[in-house]
Amino acid sequence: MPRAIVGLVNARERCQKLILMSEPRKVYFVSLGCPKNQVDTEVMLGVVAQGGHELVDDAELADTLVVNTCGFIDAAKEESIDTILELAAVKKDAAAAKTLVVAGCLSQRYPEELANEMPEVDHFLGSADQLGLAKVLRGQAPRMGVTALGKRAYLYDHTTPRQVTGTRHSVYVKIAEGCDRPCGFCIIPQLRGAQRSRSVYSVVEEVHALVEHGAREVCLVAQDLTLYGKDLEPRATLEQLLDALVQIDGLHWIRLHYAYPTAVTEGLVERIAGQPKIATYLDVPMQHVDSGVLKKMRRGYGEKQVRELVDMLRDPRRVGDAHVWLRTTMLVGHPGETEDAYRRLHDFVAEGQLDHLGVFPWSREEGTASALHPGRVDEAVAQERAAELMALQAEIRARKHAELVGRTLEILVDGPSAEHEWLLDGRHEGQALEIDGLTILTNGPTHGAPARGQIVRAKVVQAGTHDLVASLDLDVDPDDVLPLDDED
Repeated sequence: MPRAIVGLVNARERCQKLILMSEPRKVYFVSLGCPKNQVDTEVMLGVVAQGGHELVDDAELADTLVVNTCGFIDAAKEESIDTILELAAVKKDAAAAKTLVVAGCLSQRYPEELANEMPEVDHFLGSADQLGLAKVLRGQAPRMGVTALGKRAYLYDHTTPRQVTGTRHSVYVKIAEGCDRPCGFCIIPQLRGAQRSRSVYSVVEEVHALVEHGAREVCLVAQDLTLYGKDLEPRATLEQLLDALVQIDGLHWIRLHYAYPTAVTEGLVERIAGQPKIATYLDVPMQHVDSGVLKKMRRGYGEKQVRELVDMLRDPRRVGDAHVWLRTTMLVGHPGETEDAYRRLHDFVAEGQLDHLGVFPWSREEGTASALHPGRVDEAVAQERAAELMALQAEIRARKHAELVGRTLEILVDGPSAEHEWLLDGRHEGQALEIDGLTILTNGPTHGAPARGQIVRAKVVQAGTHDLVASLDLDVDPDDVLPLDDED
């Protein structure tokens, strides 16, 4: 066959393949990791919908498989790898060709290693490459689509297509991406890049749209909420953003996730305590209380600053009659954490000032300063310390929950309970979605079955270490209710 005709045939075949790849795709998603990753997945879901493609909930029915990975610590990396391998097996066993896409933090962290070791993966996208999925679905993307991070790396805004998953009445809104802090144990700057904030206008516009579609609660997330806006021109602050958001009609709660201990201002505390639309709740990862350990962590503060923050959040002169629900995380087993340092942390937790606590053993992450520190703590010792702190916190939480029995609280209804058809799941102001437990409504159906997203008032009638039980019948006697079976 003449060379020109061969070239024409090959060109026609390439064109037909491109047309085929441009047809609507059936896309299956797995999203792993934190709420920030969930928002990224929802942006990619929006890309799928905007392109006229179809989302399916069965990997067998899809022709495109997407996993949005987490690469934060070893456990998250292992979960991501296992999920990739599971989808690769689905692809291998399928009768028709499937495309496997790996996105997110793991591919951002190890792009070349994954590409070399996983030939079954067709495309890699990084943590800021959500829009790159459009080219993948059109069949126009290279295998490696991981872009470099920096001040100009992509961050979604109010014009970005986004398809909210799960409940619509409580939604995460990412107000900034990346982090400029030099914490020794943290790999986030390498996974997410430098701090970059959305404009106040962009966040307000998105929240307006979410409220119009049923959102009653928005959970603001960023690696560091308290440094929001410092990179904008002109600069903005978290307080300015909150002042704008509270003007939105129909919005009931604004919940704040991840503030830096030394950047919580008195103005922020005043707004949390005094502005009804801002939930009296603050998530502040303290990581430790021992000054020596905090110095090794490169946190930039010591025990004095940690205690001052707690005092400020509990000081009636600053918060009045409000109770600010305080959530924090602690990291045990960091190199250099002596028994005395751990005991100082244990004593701090024992004071009972914390409403919600998460404890994690240190994980050695290559590329971090802490990975090079001497004075390693035995892994088993770190696990024991974490378990001991969580057992202590369970006692504290049980006592705090018991003090709520008989009180009437505002409850945001999340919907029917998975436990029983006659129960409803809800949360009070101090409970964040999927993090801090539930307030279970025992008699919702007998009171007209409050709708998902509705705000009701209910009396707490039982308390466990994890969940509360409340009744819409405000005259119910707690002694007439069966004990709560709470294994947590």
